[in-house]
Amino acid sequence: MSPRTVLAATAAAALVALTAPPAHALPPTSRSIEDPVDKTAAYDIVGVSLRSAPTSKRPAVVKVTHDRRVAAGDAVDVWFDLDGDKVPDVHLSGSAFSEYVVRRAKSFTADGKDLSELDCVRLSMAGTTSKIRVFPACLGDPVGFAVAVKSSVGGEPAATVDWAPGTERFTKKVLAAPLS
Repeated sequence: MSPRTVLAATAAAALVALTAPPAHALPPTSRSIEDPVDKTAAYDIVGVSLRSAPTSKRPAVVKVTHDRRVAAGDAVDVWFDLDGDKVPDVHLSGSAFSEYVVRRAKSFTADGKDLSELDCVRLSMAGTTSKIRVFPACLGDPVGFAVAVKSSVGGEPAATVDWAPGTERFTKKVLAAPLS
């Protein structure tokens, strides 16, 4: 083999190594999705943004943006996938101007143990935003997380429910917190 061929092969291998993504790339620290307007939804979701926790002592944040201001009877459900298996691990369910509950989840329809008293996940609803604060260290320090969000209005037909990014579908993951 000529020196020129060896040099060309080495250069090609180096170029591939520099441009190929790592096999196990970490998820990004933030992600936003826009949800299409759904005129049949009683409490329409227009966007969801996820941001990782800036430090291990601070929360990661999920912001759900709605098409109108929060009103009595509005509710949100947020399912968290912490291990990447596309099956819910934690479920937050809350209503405007009321309490919320956090439970271990087994699926989108079955919940387990109540985690509310651990204060791992918090919900606030104000203006056009539902804000969820998640403390990753309290949930077993997952590397990343994804969410599925459902909004509804009490007393309204099931057809008026809105999901983001889609019915029983998760967003792509974000990093939960800085790796130590």
